[in-house]
Amino acid sequence: MEGTSWFAQVAGAGRAGWRTSWVGSLEAAATAIPLSLGCATLVFSRIGPEAMASGLFATMLALACVHLAAARNDRPVMFTARIFEATTLAAMLDHIFVQLPTWELADTPGIRLAFLSAVATSAGLFVCLLYLLRAERLTPFIPAPVFAGFSNSIAVVQLVSQSRSLWHQVLQAPGVMVVASIAAVSLVGAYVLRRWRPRWPSAALGLVLGLLAGVFWAWQGQPAPMVSGGGLSFGLPALRADFGALLVAEVRIWPAVLLVLGNGAILGTMIFINTEIGAQEMTQVDGKRRRGRRDGLVTGAAMAAAGMVGAAPISGSIMVSLAVARTSRVGPLTMVMMAVLAMVVFLTGVLGWVPLAAVVGVLLCDAWFLLDRPSLRLLAQWLRGVKLADNQREDLALVAAVTLLAVAANMVVAAFAGLVLGLFLFAVRSARQPVRHVWTGEQVSSNCARASAELRVLARHGREIRVFELEGDMFFAVAASLEESLHAGCEGATCVVLDWSRVRHIDTSVATTVSVFERTAAERGVAVFHAGAGMQHGNVADELHRRMPHARLAPDLDYALELAENRLVQWHGTEAGREPSAIFDAVLLFSGLTP
Repeated sequence: MEGTSWFAQVAGAGRAGWRTSWVGSLEAAATAIPLSLGCATLVFSRIGPEAMASGLFATMLALACVHLAAARNDRPVMFTARIFEATTLAAMLDHIFVQLPTWELADTPGIRLAFLSAVATSAGLFVCLLYLLRAERLTPFIPAPVFAGFSNSIAVVQLVSQSRSLWHQVLQAPGVMVVASIAAVSLVGAYVLRRWRPRWPSAALGLVLGLLAGVFWAWQGQPAPMVSGGGLSFGLPALRADFGALLVAEVRIWPAVLLVLGNGAILGTMIFINTEIGAQEMTQVDGKRRRGRRDGLVTGAAMAAAGMVGAAPISGSIMVSLAVARTSRVGPLTMVMMAVLAMVVFLTGVLGWVPLAAVVGVLLCDAWFLLDRPSLRLLAQWLRGVKLADNQREDLALVAAVTLLAVAANMVVAAFAGLVLGLFLFAVRSARQPVRHVWTGEQVSSNCARASAELRVLARHGREIRVFELEGDMFFAVAASLEESLHAGCEGATCVVLDWSRVRHIDTSVATTVSVFERTAAERGVAVFHAGAGMQHGNVADELHRRMPHARLAPDLDYALELAENRLVQWHGTEAGREPSAIFDAVLLFSGLTP
């Protein structure tokens, strides 16, 4: 794939000075803070309105703490609460709350908060376990089209969820014009800045424009719904959780514990995959890689601590990280500034003045730029009936499958499916025809100087020499196809040349297939020569030596052709007779001349 989105870097984005880091942190805050508060609202709406203010505070505190904890990571990424995890946790809580009577538990806000904290904490601990098991080593095996699918799925979910939010606001607001104008001002402002003033923090300035539009409508006596309308609270949800009720003797605690641990494992896997996908995506941008498991354990511990205080789940974000990478480097300075901004914005109460419609406009703009343009172009060409190359069709199918699975299910299912489909795609591409061309001795010949009689023999019987030009790394999936091509192509041949100069690696299955073919060919009187097996830095020559110690190996195709031609001339030697060579004929021309 050519790229992942229109989050293109501006000139000088690789620097990490105070100015660029400040702009990058503003971009991160303008995207991450409203999104995190929206996710917190989604989660704590399952608890009750009295828990909303403390839930917002816990989420903002967790957002700041996770950024501070991960600031010194070798492979830093930006964090936020995400729609996928928030909706998953909300669904889990709904399922748990339905079963409270069967566990002899009362359905109270305190018990609901206890289960929320328990699931979020176990999710953070499961993230630590995955990093302890070095599960992140699987992410490099995810093909690039899968990341394009993730990018598209995030954009689609963002477009759908924010469009639905805007529609609900239009239905509930006193005037349609109020909400529509605020969203339009933020959307158009962020879009224009992103396109024509890429160095400016477009998301932050888009929110400012929406805030000004909201102030104007409030002055006109038509206020719009705000991001934080519940005021400030400095109490943590975990302090209001009723953990003591879970320890009463009558309570059936073990079914609840098993359900909490299972849900925590699912949620932790989602957080882990999202964080690692964000890290892998950013590695493609700046080349930084994680060098040890300490970074992952620190990040997982910070997420577990966030769950303990009762915050909405926090994970790595591709969208926020790419927004920062446009203007700055994602590093310690940017992450510390992001943590400070999160707390300052919350403590100043400015969120009480930001209209929800402005947040919707900015997030719609980000979703539009997050869409993967190369895959969209391929889709448009396919819909128009344009013939696509095999690789393009396969990449498009993989992107579409991952996008649909991520939207319809979740990122865990999409990541697993992407990994499996990527391996399947690798097997399919490896199983393509391994024989690039089949030539005869009439079409190719060596550079060896030969007598006229030998040339006539080669001209008459050159078709009995077959040259198989092989290509690509060959694995077990290609063995059957290779065997079929070799047997079909050597019909009527006396000599066979296998040209390995385009092959770097073969596995045991392919080496065994070639060994069996050579043995079968020898029984039929066909000589097999191998050319160029050692030309690439691979294992071809070693595997052929190991399986066929007496194989005829030539350093290049020209020498292998010379050996095959010699064998052919020897086979039809009676036709060559005792005619003088072409060189001897040339010497006779100079007989009788002085030196």
